[in-house]
Amino acid sequence: MTEQPDPFQPPGSTPPPADPSAPPAWGAPPPGYGPPPPGYGAPGYGPPGYGSPGYSPYGPPQRRTNGLAIASLCCGIVGCLWITTILAIVFGFIARSQIRKQPQEGAGMALAGIILGFAWILILVVVIIAGVTSGDTCQNSYNC
Repeated sequence: MTEQPDPFQPPGSTPPPADPSAPPAWGAPPPGYGPPPPGYGAPGYGPPGYGSPGYSPYGPPQRRTNGLAIASLCCGIVGCLWITTILAIVFGFIARSQIRKQPQEGAGMALAGIILGFAWILILVVVIIAGVTSGDTCQNSYNC
């Protein structure tokens, strides 16, 4: 069997001779490194018997948004009727108590629903007071 020339060598050149005093390219580990202590498996897998740490193949579980928080915000936005303003406030307080007990999202939406509900009630009270105070102020019936 003939030896094939190295395709990466320039044409007409010969490879340098191997140094007989050089250590082998690979082989046994340097002295001082022994086997790992007993009880340790492959690195990154923790104590024996516990398996590999990590997440499920679908990633960490997602936190869901509380439905009553969404309903509170929607009722607060539409809150031009008495019933929707009251529902926005009630749904908002119930959602905030549920969010404190369970890991859910939506605390800001619940708070916004509560604030909008109270704002609509305040606007309605101001309009009623303005309507009552600007009633008929005519002294003479013929000027009115």
